[in-house]
Amino acid sequence: MRIGVYSGSFNPVHVGHVALADYLVQQSVVDKVWLIRSPLNPLKHSEDLMSNEARADMLALAIQGHPGLEVCTVEDHLPLPNYTIRTLQTLQQQYPQHQFHLVIGADNWAIFNQWREWDVILRDFYLVVYPRPGYPMPESDDRYPTVRFVQAPMYDISSTQIRQRLKSGLDLTGWVDPRVAHYLKYDIA
Repeated sequence: MRIGVYSGSFNPVHVGHVALADYLVQQSVVDKVWLIRSPLNPLKHSEDLMSNEARADMLALAIQGHPGLEVCTVEDHLPLPNYTIRTLQTLQQQYPQHQFHLVIGADNWAIFNQWREWDVILRDFYLVVYPRPGYPMPESDDRYPTVRFVQAPMYDISSTQIRQRLKSGLDLTGWVDPRVAHYLKYDIA
């Protein structure tokens, strides 16, 4: 089975995250998408990071009713800081029957050569690259046969915007799943 590995801070998860994952399954880019809430991204600051538990709870709420999407907790059991190569290698070891496709945005593709063991990722795994505002994306690249560029719809929404709206007391309708909005308002406020 082709498993899309969609890892992120999901701080919090928003409708764009879920819509992209749905798109990848519905368009048969992959058979399933495993969403992995990263405990701590080595390339990001942790000042505004909600708790691991809160982000995991919201991720589970957001994908309810979305067939083909699952929450994967593999990074909860890996040492910090964690790097994507370690996650992918652990998944391959635990689930050798699957083929893993790392899902990243064009913004990350632009700096992919800064990732830990990026060349090993390209050699041993597949990549699915989706568009991000402000980052041009080729249709293909013959240098990297394991990379697939998908013209998925763009969602110009960010978790940073949602956190700002939350701090300002603004409505989150259309930004996050209603269950996530309720969680943000009542369970961790």
